[in-house]
Amino acid sequence: MNSAIPTTKTSLIEYRENRYTCNQIECNGTILYQIVFNKSYLYLTRAAGAGGQFFWTSIPQDPKLAHLVIELGKKIEHQFK
Repeated sequence: MNSAIPTTKTSLIEYRENRYTCNQIECNGTILYQIVFNKSYLYLTRAAGAGGQFFWTSIPQDPKLAHLVIELGKKIEHQFK
């Protein structure tokens, strides 16, 4: 069994006049985005919902973060075109 080695791309994203490191991590066909907020991390990904509609979500999911996740997802789409 081969273990896949993750690949990473790094960029800075701006959110509320601050810059944060965002790592795009791809492993086994899954892409995660790790955003570094000071000493903590937020992980985002795009998921397919019913009807094939894609949406941004955090891992683990947290309804309290829904608005933040949508905003950051839009910024990530611009950074990692």
